[in-house]
Amino acid sequence: MAPRLTLQKLADNLIRESKAPFNVEDFAEKIQRQWSRKISDSTLKRLKRRLSAHDYLIGIRPNDFLPYKVVFDRIRDLSLGITLGKFEMSRKVLIPGHRIIPFISNHIYEADLTFLDPRGDPVPKSKKSFLIEDVTYFYQYAAGRHFPRDIKVNEWILGKSSLSITVWDLEKFLKDTKSRAGDAILIRLVDYDKGIFQLDHSPRQQLRKHYLKIRSINVALEMGIARLYEDKAFSTLALQKQLLMVLFGLEKELLDVPAFFLTDFMELLQELTFMGAGEGGIKLVPVGHGQPGRCVWTEAPRIPRGDDGSLKEIFKDLGLAFDESEFKSILYTVMASDYYNVEKVFNLLFGGEGKLFHNKKQHDVFYKFLRKLLQGICEDLKKPESRMISNLRRQTVGIKLSLIGILRFLERSGVGLQDVPEEILGQIEDLDYFCAQTLARLADREAPTDIKFVQEVCLALKIILPHLASLEEDVYDRLGIY
Repeated sequence: MAPRLTLQKLADNLIRESKAPFNVEDFAEKIQRQWSRKISDSTLKRLKRRLSAHDYLIGIRPNDFLPYKVVFDRIRDLSLGITLGKFEMSRKVLIPGHRIIPFISNHIYEADLTFLDPRGDPVPKSKKSFLIEDVTYFYQYAAGRHFPRDIKVNEWILGKSSLSITVWDLEKFLKDTKSRAGDAILIRLVDYDKGIFQLDHSPRQQLRKHYLKIRSINVALEMGIARLYEDKAFSTLALQKQLLMVLFGLEKELLDVPAFFLTDFMELLQELTFMGAGEGGIKLVPVGHGQPGRCVWTEAPRIPRGDDGSLKEIFKDLGLAFDESEFKSILYTVMASDYYNVEKVFNLLFGGEGKLFHNKKQHDVFYKFLRKLLQGICEDLKKPESRMISNLRRQTVGIKLSLIGILRFLERSGVGLQDVPEEILGQIEDLDYFCAQTLARLADREAPTDIKFVQEVCLALKIILPHLASLEEDVYDRLGIY
């Protein structure tokens, strides 16, 4: 029995079948014609909003979209190029990683990709473990489901932590093609939806003959991204969509190259640099665009004004090291556990100072808000919650409290932020950012469980917890404060 066609499925089918760019209104009319029932205005608006984030569409203007199918039809003869380094050559394996970003579907995990040899036979694959530092290079521009998640942390020696990834056995391919170090593997897209690619071989001497052509496409891509970045719709795109949109707009003669080498392009950028995009991804931006100047670490002067409109306002006015949502998550964990002493936690959070508040009114209003918050938390704790979610919150709260403990230790020791090594401050900032983002999500116990969020936090904690232990050792034992 065929699965029932939903409105979202119909929209996805129309997007995949689109043979030309389209605008929002035309798309809505097309859906309405093919849907047998009346579509409410609110549903149509929701469908329109989803177009901007759709994995098979590129927003070329606020209401205009370019389907992936149209892009791949135009650049179907363009191959991606990979030059095997010593690591892959010595092991006779292929680790695709970020090097095939433009052509890899967001709906497919790297382990599910299929590579065919020049004869069309599948290249064997297997899962192997390597030291993290040996293989993270291959994924430095990757994000989302394309970044490996099978990490085994060695808590005693972080440098011995390993990463399990899928590799493709190139022994037969290298032997049949008589490949040598410096030669390239050309990767041609066969089926985007199924993640099927075909491999070919290109000797180093042949690539040298086409050096100027390869350089030309790199220069044209960089100039294209820099030029289009002024457009608001383009500036929000992540790396894959940026590359596909500009490749689509290049002249045919520029696309007539042996291959496009993504890593070479990324490492030779002059006018562009990297910036974080949504969901852990990256995008390219013009140099200097949105980039902060050199950071100077000093304690900002705290001059409370007595704001008391909400806990958020009070925390901000007092310059505390946590916000309202983090505080709420901390209370959920502390009050649900016998491990923490509430008085000690409050002393840690608020410094144990009787003169913390600006005036008596702010003091009284704070405790009024606190009583109300605690009453709500006590009621919430009577309701069941996923053990996985509570464990994630507990671990993240532990990290946050450890970071605050480090700050209190520095304060007691009379050490200012400007006196702490920049590397240590950078680690504190990264860990604190993780806590802020995670605890904000975990402060809402009523929110439905987001499986992707849970997976990402679980993965992050595997990496973060050992780094926190190393950070604490550096601060308490190696800074020489005593």
